[in-house]
Amino acid sequence: MPSDGPTQWTATLREHGRLAIGPERTRLALGLVVAGAILLINGTRTISLLSGDVTWDVISSARAVFAVLAAGALLLILNNLRTRRWTLVVDADGVALGRRRLAWGQIAQVTTAKEQTVVHSVTGTEDLRVTTNTVKDVRVLTQWLTNELNDHR
Repeated sequence: MPSDGPTQWTATLREHGRLAIGPERTRLALGLVVAGAILLINGTRTISLLSGDVTWDVISSARAVFAVLAAGALLLILNNLRTRRWTLVVDADGVALGRRRLAWGQIAQVTTAKEQTVVHSVTGTEDLRVTTNTVKDVRVLTQWLTNELNDHR
């Protein structure tokens, strides 16, 4: 999964006919570590409170809430990895992000908005939004996808 930049992206696309860019590993690892640590720290304390005959105070309740939120965050991240939601695929047929795909003929334009590359569909209802979870520099990706779109018109 090359993510080195436009030169590498173009070379991979031309050589293999397909470019797949997976999630940004640093951000992903940080999210997993932070959510896991919060779950571990607060979850173990919450389990010990549930198994004992102790009265709950405000801090204990907050720890239980943090543990549940951290577990939810972990499940969300792992599900996004399982479904490849953050994986961008560019090939001769078009652009796909996770399970959603737009053919080159269905793409109106590619823009940058709020740290996202937005691939706008002609209908305006099926836009693909590539975030910094997938690439570090969305502006570079926007320019590269615009060039690829112009090549396929």
